[in-house]
Amino acid sequence: MLEKYRRATSESYKLWKRALQVYPGGVNHNLRTFGLHRIGLYPPFMERGEGSHIWDVDDNEYIDWWMTHFSLILGHNHQNVRNAIQARISDGLHLGALNRAQVEFAEKLQDAIPYLKKVRFSVTGSGALMYAVRLARAFTKKRLVAKARGGWHGGNDALLYHIKYPFSDEPIRNGVSFEFNDQQSLDSLLKRNAKDLAAIVIEPMLGAGGGLPPEPEFLPYLREETEARGIILIFDEIITGFRLCFGSAGKEVFGVEPDLITLGKIVAGGMPLGAYGGREDIMTLAEPGKTGGVWVGGGTFSSHPLSMVSGIATLETLHSLKREYKTLNQRGNRFRDHLNEKFEMKNHHILATGVGSIVFLHWLKKAIGDSPITPSKIGNAFDPTKQDLLQAALFEQGIFGYHGLGGISFAHTDKDIQMSQEALFRAISEVNTQHR
Repeated sequence: MLEKYRRATSESYKLWKRALQVYPGGVNHNLRTFGLHRIGLYPPFMERGEGSHIWDVDDNEYIDWWMTHFSLILGHNHQNVRNAIQARISDGLHLGALNRAQVEFAEKLQDAIPYLKKVRFSVTGSGALMYAVRLARAFTKKRLVAKARGGWHGGNDALLYHIKYPFSDEPIRNGVSFEFNDQQSLDSLLKRNAKDLAAIVIEPMLGAGGGLPPEPEFLPYLREETEARGIILIFDEIITGFRLCFGSAGKEVFGVEPDLITLGKIVAGGMPLGAYGGREDIMTLAEPGKTGGVWVGGGTFSSHPLSMVSGIATLETLHSLKREYKTLNQRGNRFRDHLNEKFEMKNHHILATGVGSIVFLHWLKKAIGDSPITPSKIGNAFDPTKQDLLQAALFEQGIFGYHGLGGISFAHTDKDIQMSQEALFRAISEVNTQHR
């Protein structure tokens, strides 16, 4: 299996050898090794994308489930987004000043998410979370920040801890954590730390920690407890925002409104963007010269005109597809359910998790039992070697994804999904044959 991959990706291998000479580990984002370096391989280098497919430098074609870190829900190279960017380029790339598109884009975000009373743009999701936490600390005059174990919130110091099981690393600065989907763990954290907590940051659906949906009462309970204690609740919707519905999944899908929200990925249609906003009394602390305020910016390239016009085109297109979200999510739900039924029938210790159009796969050493599913339950049973081999086998089968698979876009066809399923079970068979 590994030799077939090497033979098919000779140009990627040449580029990988060069990349290792200029980048630590050969990458600028750790996930882009796709775990292949752990089994003696290298990641493919991609050249172009169209719709639901992507091609590497060796001209191998893949059905793409990764979709640029879940961001391209409209598919690669969407005509509306491309046209908006091309039209803007003729007037210059970035003028380092206010621009018309940034106002129009923010207004469209507010129309989609009514509780987004004020918003600011940054360049990345990491930046958006950093500034949201800074505002929460300024508003509450407290320093401690809590997160769910397994939550990935970018590279800022306030949240860069307890990402991978067994969550034994120490927080860099003023951080504590609790188990996602575990009310008792949350209660314990609040009992010890409530008086010192500025904010709790959580993904409504846990992303990198397992693609885990919340138990029905978990987020409402979290909202009730934070509100009662004056703790700022921040929803990181950089994955779920505009992915599970047109707007905020926390509010529209799970029925909970946070104090602040962060957005990214989907809302800029593939261009660099982070956004943070919510309650006006908190966001007003960002006003220049505000008494008691705090400096929060966004960087030289915040509100970049190309990101703004791309975002406008993306939101306009998604609004026209608003009624289609239900169908997209049903496709994902059926696919996950079907996979789990087949995994059980064939006695594969593999679990498909996710919500709606999001599909994660976990190769386990043993069954993990009934709900609630938590990151620690998955982590304790996880088989990292077989997971990495499965990723390699899927690449070899023409399926490009991570965390097992990834997400369905509006561009994916029924044929794409059927071919992906067939390729998945061929990949599982290869792994089982070669690694017993």
